[in-house]
Amino acid sequence: MAWNDETYLIGEKVKVELEKDFGIVTRIDFESGLIYVLFKKMREVAYPYPEAIEENIIIPQVNKKA
Repeated sequence: MAWNDETYLIGEKVKVELEKDFGIVTRIDFESGLIYVLFKKMREVAYPYPEAIEENIIIPQVNKKA
């Protein structure tokens, strides 16, 4: 898998389960298995990666470019 395939989420808007606002993915730590999401008021929360995406806890709001 290419580097771009795993990191396309960085900087993208995501909807997180049990959160009312959208967040932005700031980084993915492959060694620790965490994905970090930044919310309003500079609150950053870590979620397990890739389980959070596979179990639809984090839903990417990615618009595919034609």
